[in-house]
Formats: sequence, structure tokens, C-alpha cells
Amino acid sequence: MLRLLPVLFFFSGASSLVFEMIFTRLLTHAFGNTAYAVSTVLAAFLGGLAVGATWIGRWADRRNASLWTYGTLELLVGVYCLFTPELFGLVTWIYVGLHHRLALGSWAVTTVRFGLAAMVILVPTALMGGTLPVLARCAAAVTSEFRPVIDRLYAWNTLGAALGTLAATYFLVPALGVRGTIVAACSVNGAIFLAVAIWASKVTSTPPSPSEASAIPVAQGARVKTNAPRESLLLLGAFLTGVAALAYEVVWTHILSFLIGNTVYAFGIMLFTFLCGLGMGAHLVARHIPRAAFWARALAASQLLLGVAVFATMSLWNYVPAVFSEGLGQALALDLLACAFLIALRMSWIAWKIYRQAAGSRIRWRWVAELAAEAAFLLAVISGRFSALPESDLARFMVAEGLRFFCAFYLLIVPCLLVGLSFPLLLNLAAQSARRVGASVGHTYAANTLGTVLGSVLTGFVVLPALGSLGSLRAIATLNLLIGWGFALFFVPLRGVRRVTITVVAGSLAALFWLGPVRWDPRAMTSGAYVYFSHTWDIERVLYFEEDVQGGLTSVVQTPVGRVLLSNGKFQGNDSGEVGAQARFAMIPILFMPRFDRALVIGLGTGHTLQVVSRFPFRRIDVAEIAPRIVDAARQWFQDVNCGVFDRDPRVNLSIVDGRNFLLLSRGRYDLITVEITSIWVSGAADLYNREFYELCRNRLSPRGVLQQWVQLHNMRPRDLLVLFNTAAHVFPHAAFFVGGGQGLLITSPGPLEFDYARIASLDTDPGVRQELDRLRLASLSSLLGEIMLDDQSFREILTLLPSRAGLSLDFVSSDNHPYLEYETPVGNTANYNTSIVNMQVLKQFQPALFPPGLAMRNLSSEDDANLLSGYVAEGRGEWNTARDYFLKVKGPARPRAETEIARLAAGFYGGMP
Repeated sequence: MLRLLPVLFFFSGASSLVFEMIFTRLLTHAFGNTAYAVSTVLAAFLGGLAVGATWIGRWADRRNASLWTYGTLELLVGVYCLFTPELFGLVTWIYVGLHHRLALGSWAVTTVRFGLAAMVILVPTALMGGTLPVLARCAAAVTSEFRPVIDRLYAWNTLGAALGTLAATYFLVPALGVRGTIVAACSVNGAIFLAVAIWASKVTSTPPSPSEASAIPVAQGARVKTNAPRESLLLLGAFLTGVAALAYEVVWTHILSFLIGNTVYAFGIMLFTFLCGLGMGAHLVARHIPRAAFWARALAASQLLLGVAVFATMSLWNYVPAVFSEGLGQALALDLLACAFLIALRMSWIAWKIYRQAAGSRIRWRWVAELAAEAAFLLAVISGRFSALPESDLARFMVAEGLRFFCAFYLLIVPCLLVGLSFPLLLNLAAQSARRVGASVGHTYAANTLGTVLGSVLTGFVVLPALGSLGSLRAIATLNLLIGWGFALFFVPLRGVRRVTITVVAGSLAALFWLGPVRWDPRAMTSGAYVYFSHTWDIERVLYFEEDVQGGLTSVVQTPVGRVLLSNGKFQGNDSGEVGAQARFAMIPILFMPRFDRALVIGLGTGHTLQVVSRFPFRRIDVAEIAPRIVDAARQWFQDVNCGVFDRDPRVNLSIVDGRNFLLLSRGRYDLITVEITSIWVSGAADLYNREFYELCRNRLSPRGVLQQWVQLHNMRPRDLLVLFNTAAHVFPHAAFFVGGGQGLLITSPGPLEFDYARIASLDTDPGVRQELDRLRLASLSSLLGEIMLDDQSFREILTLLPSRAGLSLDFVSSDNHPYLEYETPVGNTANYNTSIVNMQVLKQFQPALFPPGLAMRNLSSEDDANLLSGYVAEGRGEWNTARDYFLKVKGPARPRAETEIARLAAGFYGGMP
């Protein structure tokens, strides 16, 4: 049985981690993709584990839990989780209803979120939390040496969780979707139950050995005498190590988001590395620290060394951007080098084992074969057999992911391994009696888990915003020194000079951590080299550099062409070239709007789109921005492009909230929803391109309201662009696509897209609108019609390419259940061709004539109006000769405007030659 348990618990860890990732994904759809919402879900999940570990651990001791108990727990988790999508749908309905009926403040909202999340996930997480205490009870029933067994169980469970992270991130969710992934994980739980059912009948409990019997009371129901102060100190140690462990995870995730990437894959890489370190640390305890005399010393030493290791790696983070800036060709070489180093380490270990076995005249030939195979691969790597950069998108993507993984692995593996030593050592120190092993393991597990809850919340919302990532690492490393010092003083028999020495060493290290020369390099941290694997910005000066848990690292840099707003090194706007595109996000949807009552801007950026929206006569303008530091940066450094609109205009209502969740909770209808968020491949951004978001927008738009959405053409493969179009077309009956300012704009509406010439002509005369048009060198809002690439008719026609260009059916869409765009668009970031050019070539095959037949024209009352409009549209297309010909045809009252345009064309006002 003892060989079976680690295998079962390995797969249990994999399925449990998959469930955690799915729970977080489903609940963020209900509560919003903000750090507050995610922390609420995490707190509920970890709290459930703590409750289960405590209650079930005690119950396991009283009822002498067996292997059948463990199998039943796994089966119940699997059966319950099959119905979680429906339960989360119910939670969303309740949450929206409560929000509409009650005026909830921020703390009340957090409480409601926690309560609703706990209502759904408390049962399965409590059952998961009870599995380790039950298995510990089973191990204690069959062997007196149960502590190494518990360590192995924890190690294999954690390594299984690491495997579950990779499986869910790279294979299960992309291939099976969310519901399919749930079914797969539930199947694993069912298989564990079947394995238990087969083996449980063969396992019989054996009485404990005489050495263990002395630790068990004679009477079955008698209370076991315990050392209460010692247990309390151990629980405090478990709690504090939990605080430090999750605090590190929060800070490392935050740092890696602006150094190696912030896609859904990058988070999976970080979590995989973290869990691998924990599992390897637990394995070391089980295999190499078996003696009780060394447990307390090892625990104190691991905490002291962890603080030192974290401090030692701090300065290395500054060099990560340089690794990415050399390009994908260099990335492949570095991947191979990193892989070769690991292989060489493995070969050295095998060679040492063979040497030791040879000394005893007994060689395991399996090791010799393994050594030969690894040597052959290492030789192939060194000789350059795999040095050619692959051409396929997927292969290049895997090269990039390999570099991200090795950067995270080599920077984090030693600290993570030291973190992983703590919990199994605490379990060994706590589990003093076989009779109380379930309760001891459960209490230690619960204390550690409650510490992780506090560590994640406190770090994310207090420590990280106050100290930044570097200061947070210093603070957590100092906490490790404090924990190690405490364990050394209270659990290790030190006297006199040794106690003074450990105190002086810990204090000196803490002083070094805070006074040492390590500093972040703002230029490196804001470079964004991980995005395109090149030197992206020529930074003259870093003007703004602030961190928060929600938006990551927000910065404003001065470049030769102007100020640039960056989020995690990723471009978000500037005060020069992108101003034209930002203005179009507001102006182009105006072409098709019959009324101006309410508008919603999702994504603030520099604030220029909001400024242009405010030029039009809306009664109310709502703004949803997820990152508070973006708002601060826009206020401080982009007043010249946003004119302080969110402070001076009483119509503007700014909310720091997830845009999708804002729409979910809103009750009114909008005439305009304009969306300009970060790139679609950034984790969480693709939620605003899924079918459910479009359905939400359609329900919140007025009958003739318009949704505008920025669609990037760069680093976006044609197949992904077609899937995005198809997803929108399945919800909105009317759509068009524009390309202006070098950017794509998707225009959709529940009603027909009608262009009212008279209304647009009247808007042209408004002083505020005229000022924006002059800034863009546009004669009229009508000129923007020249930038249309797909009208309502050709938009439907281009979707016929989906089977041939993407190999997908016309019914295929990106949805919350099958988040195609979130998992596929990061692949386009490493494509070996200019996707903007290829996408434009595809779009131009379907570009309509000068007057798009798929757009209804209204109030063109005369031939002069038609000629004037045609001239404006031709100007928008850059067809200067055609524009002049149309203007020359104007003879009536509009003749002065036509002559003005002819003069401008002659002077090259629009940048072209007549």
C-alpha cells in the first residue's frame, strides 16, 4: 500500500490544481478579473482546505480512517466538481441580483464575493484538505516509520500539482475547453477511487511496533498528553512560513509579469516552477533528512538560507530583459544551453550512482543505458544539430516559452526548493504520535494554509503597493530570517555563545538586506523585451515608475518621439503617433449613432479617447479602467492629450473596475461602448473578445447603439482574426471593420449601420469636434468612411475563409468555455512574418467600393452632397486625384467647402500630392 499511496496522491494533486485553476477562471467571470476578486476566490479556496484539514483530520483519528475513506473523499470531489459550471452560473445570478438590490460598499462587496465563493467551493476544497490527514492516518496504521511516508505523500502531491498546472495550461483547456477539462479532472478522481476499491480489500492494518506503542495511550479513548507550548510554537511557525510562501508567490508572479510575460502561459510557467521547488524540497526531506535529531536544525537553516537565497537573486532580475532582447535565434541557443546544463547535472548524478554501485560489484544497467542516451542527446546539442530556428508558428512559440521557463526556473528553483523544505519538516515535528497523526497533520496543514491566505492578501494589497517588488522581497526575506532565528532559539539546543552568534548573524543579514546596494534598473524593467524579443524602446528617461498588484508595473518613459505609457513594458499609448488611432476609437463609431445619451469607455490609457468622446453631446460618460496606476499616470503625464477630462467634465464617471464586470453589474443602456484595452494575448484581455462579452454588450446597448473594439493587426495571425470576426458575427447582426491610424476597429450594432450625412455634417461644425478633426488633418468626420475595409456585406463574406484559412467550421467561436483567443493569440507574437501585411492583404480582397453597398446612406439630399461626401471619403482613402475630381463637380451652395478642400489638396495639407 505504501507504494500505491504516493502514486494516487500524485494524480490527486494534479486534479486538485486543475480544479483550482478552473474555479478561479469561472469565478472571475462572475466577480471580475481584478486582483481583489482573484484574492477573494483564493482566500475561499485556501480557507476550505484549512477547514477540511482540521475537521477531517480530527475525524480521521477518532474513526481510524482507512484507505476507503480517502477513496471516498476523492470520489466526492470529482462528483461535486462535475456540477460546478452550473453552480457558478447560479452564483453569478445571485451576485448580480444582490448588487442591484443593495448599495454595497467596497468591503461589503468583498464580503459578498467571499461568501458566494465559499458557498460553492467550500465543499470540494474541504474534502481536498482532508485527504492528507486521512492518508497520514492510513500510513501510521501500517508502519511505525510513518513520517517519511507523509513527506513523500506531500512531495508527490505537490509534484502532481505542478504537472496539473502544465497540463491545464498547455493542453487541457486549449484542447478540451473548460467543461472538458473539468470532466477530465473528475475522471482522474474517479480513477483514484477505482484504484482504492481494488487495493483496499488487500490492505490490512498492522499493529504498531513496540517503539511506537509507547507513544499511544493504553485506553482507546484516552486523551494523548501533548506539549502544548511546543505545539503552539509549531503552529505559529507553520502559519508564518505559509505567510512567507504565498507572499513570495505573489511578488514573483508580479515581477515575472513584466520580465518574462503576462500571458496565461507565463502564469502557468511561474506556478509550475514554484510547485516543482516545493515538491523537490519535500522529496529531499523524505529521502535525505530521515533522522528526527536534524529536523529542527534543518528547519531553522532552511529559513535562514531562504532569506539569503532570495537576497542573492535580487540583482539578477535586472539582467532578464537583456536575455530576451537578443531575438528568438538567441533564445533557441539559450534554451539548448539551459537544457544541456540540466542534462549534465543529471548525468553527473547517474555517473556517481554507477560509481558507487561498481564499488560494491553491482551495477544497474538501466542507469548505464540512461547515461548513454543522455550523453548522446547532450552531444547532439553541443554539435548544433538542433540549432536551426524552426519556421512554424507553434515551434517558434515553444522556443519562446522555453526561454521564459528557463529564466523563471533558474532564478526561482533554489528559493522555491528551500520553501519546500519547511512544511514537511514541520509535519515531522508535529506528528509525534501515531494515534493523533490525523489531527496533528490537519492542524499543521490548516495553520500553514491560513498563513498562505494572509500572505497573499497582505502582500497584494498592502506590502507590494507600499514597498514595491524589491522592498517586498526584502521584507519577506527578513521574515524568513526571523522565523529561522526563532526556530533556532526555541527548537535547537543552543547555549551561550551559539545563541548570541545566531542572533548576530540574523541581525547582520537583515541589515544587509535593507542597506545593501541592490536596486532595480527602471530602464531594464520597463523595456518590454519579452513582448517582441527585441530592443523595443530607446528610453531617454523614466518619468513614472509605480507598481500595484492590479496593473503590475506602470511606467511613463521619455523617448525621442515623445512620452510613452507602458504597462508591464507593453505599449498602452503615447502623445505622438498613436494619438490618431486613439481619436478614431471615439470618432468612427459616431458615424453610425443616431443619438447621444450614455457612453461607456473601457480602458483609459492616456485618456485621449475619453477626451474625444467628451467632445460629443453625451449626457453621461462612464469609464471603466482596471489599473489605478494607469489613471495616475494619465493625470500626471498626459494632460496635453486628455485635457484633464476625467477631473473637469462632470459627465465623466470613472470606476476602477474590470470592464466586463462593470457591464455585468450595470442596468442602464448605452448608445456607445468603446473598448481599447491592452493586447488580446495578455492574460484576461481575451475575455473581452469572447462570445459572452459580446452578448453582454448587446444586452447593454440601445437598439441602435454601437460597440467599437480595438483589434490589433500586428502579431495577430489571420486565422485568429477570422475567429474574432466570427465570434462577433454570431452575436451582432450588423458589423463593419475599419483600419485607421494603423489600427483595426471592429464596429458592431444590434441595428443596421446607417450613415446620416446631415447629422454628421452638423457635427463637423461643432467647435470641439472641429478642433479634433484639425488635429488629425481630417476635413470631416465623413472622411473616416474612407478607412472602411469591410462593410456589413463583406464582413459576412470574409467569414467564408474560416474553413480554408483556419481549418475551422463556420460555427466555431471563442467563448468562456472554449477560450480559443486567449490560448492561440500568444502564438502569433512569435510568427516569422509581418502579420499586419498579411492581414491587410486578406482584408483588401473584400474591401468595398467608395460607397460601401453594405452601409445605408441617409439624407444625401442632392448630387452636390453626394459629390462632396465622395470627395471626403476619397481623401480618407488617400486617393487624392479622385477626391479632387469629386470636389470639382460640386456647383451649388457647398461649392466653398469643395474649393477649400481643393486648395488643401494642392498644398499637400493631407500629406499627399494632388
